[in-house]
Amino acid sequence: MLGAMLAAMTAGVPATPVGTGTGAGAAAEAPAVSAELLTEQLILVATIVGAIAALPPLIEFLVERRKRRERIELSLDDEPVAQLSVRLAGMDGVLAEVSDLIDRAANPAAYRGLNVGNEILIVGPALSGKKMLARAIAQRAGFDRLITVYNPRNPDALARAKARLRKERSKVMLLLPRIDDVFRSATEEVEAELDALIESTSERENVLVIGTATRIDPDDDVDNLFGVKIVLPGTAPSVRGPIPVAEAMRPILRDVARFYLERACAARGEGAMSTVLADMTLDDAIERVAASAGNPAEVEDVVQVALTTAVHDRNSLKATPASLVLTPAMIDRAIARVVVRV
Repeated sequence: MLGAMLAAMTAGVPATPVGTGTGAGAAAEAPAVSAELLTEQLILVATIVGAIAALPPLIEFLVERRKRRERIELSLDDEPVAQLSVRLAGMDGVLAEVSDLIDRAANPAAYRGLNVGNEILIVGPALSGKKMLARAIAQRAGFDRLITVYNPRNPDALARAKARLRKERSKVMLLLPRIDDVFRSATEEVEAELDALIESTSERENVLVIGTATRIDPDDDVDNLFGVKIVLPGTAPSVRGPIPVAEAMRPILRDVARFYLERACAARGEGAMSTVLADMTLDDAIERVAASAGNPAEVEDVVQVALTTAVHDRNSLKATPASLVLTPAMIDRAIARVVVRV
């Protein structure tokens, strides 16, 4: 093919007319012009040959890019919450139990003084309505959009979801189904992307991250990523079981609990409201929290989630008291939500 092109190009080189020009000068100029034209044509041929050689990798790149986009579209769904069809039966008790969490998602400004991450993990058996419960929470909390990453193992889908949430100013729920399976089989790249996605988005008031899992073990990656857990009835017990806490850690946990409880009672911190302990002393509350938590982060989460319930109960009263009231039952409910015992 290349020989035929060269022959055709050589045939196309114009011949020098006989009897034209002036002696030796014309005879020398004609071969120079022909050589220059041939060189340009050879360069053109080389360019064409190079372009033809590059076509297969280019086509392969374009095909792979299209497949990647299709995988992202299959893994990612963005829906208006108002158009969701929520068919939820037998969950009225669960929804009533998490009414304070729904209210915090609906009115984040009322809870601004609390340092609680916007991430919730729903744990329950397969086909128990975990995703539908998340959709019901999105509707009741007045969210505008629901972004679902059906395949959290896909780093491209995670990156696309993160980019959308970064630009979003409306209220958005990010739903990550079966996130426990991801951490059992995912690569380090996917785990890092997932961790970055949850950490970066859960700090924003307009975003609520909800993951679902069929099982959770104490102090595993999923447990550490989600501060609040909603455990549905029938959830299988943890395979590993509770992790015993060293006795040397107990004084540290008590000190951490004292710090956050005294801070709440003294109304220290931006937007904080003073807290009154009911039916228990400060030492009782400290011991209650420290005896159940396994690490300082869980101590903080227990106190903050208990205060969330206190804020909700305070705002639900017709005559709003000046201080929050924290009861043993609120602490016990917070412990059940934060500390993995299934």
